[in-house]
Amino acid sequence: MSADTSSDDCEDTREAIMKATYRALRDNGTADLTIQNIADEFEKSKSLLYYHYETKDDLLVEFLGWLIDRNAEFLDSDDVETTVEFVEAMIPPEVDEERAGFRAAFVQMRAEAASDPDYREQFTLYDRLFRETLVELIERDIEAGRLRAVDVDALADVLLSTIDGAMLRYATTDDDVMPTTREGVDRLLASLRGDE
Repeated sequence: MSADTSSDDCEDTREAIMKATYRALRDNGTADLTIQNIADEFEKSKSLLYYHYETKDDLLVEFLGWLIDRNAEFLDSDDVETTVEFVEAMIPPEVDEERAGFRAAFVQMRAEAASDPDYREQFTLYDRLFRETLVELIERDIEAGRLRAVDVDALADVLLSTIDGAMLRYATTDDDVMPTTREGVDRLLASLRGDE
């Protein structure tokens, strides 16, 4: 077997583990998550999980890195070319059950960042990716005349904090805050449109 084939197999296994972890998190959250939950979603053996990751936390920290990479690909795609498209992707008017389950698990993992430096490092990278993307999109929108000149850094922070707050409230209360939050952000961006 060539080195390239071995590397491909390792990458395929990693991808399969990350997707299994996503499904297990979506269905179980982090508090009740076990390696067995992930193994149940994984097509290969449970021992292979332990071969690659010593603990559940090791796996979850790696999962956050994988999630950052996936989001970077999405944010760099043709689907997100304006600030409005970014908002549409992050604050949908309705959240399906699968996305809701994962958002709850994501909030639980984020809470770990308050006391765990490995989680904090990953969430710092995650936030920086989203903030840098927002800054670029806002600057592009200003240059194209879709937004008036604004303090780009301040607007990026307001939008990111609003998105994070909506996700936190959606995951931790019985109130559906997505539609009203989205309406508020849409109004904010409308007030900043360059054509008004």
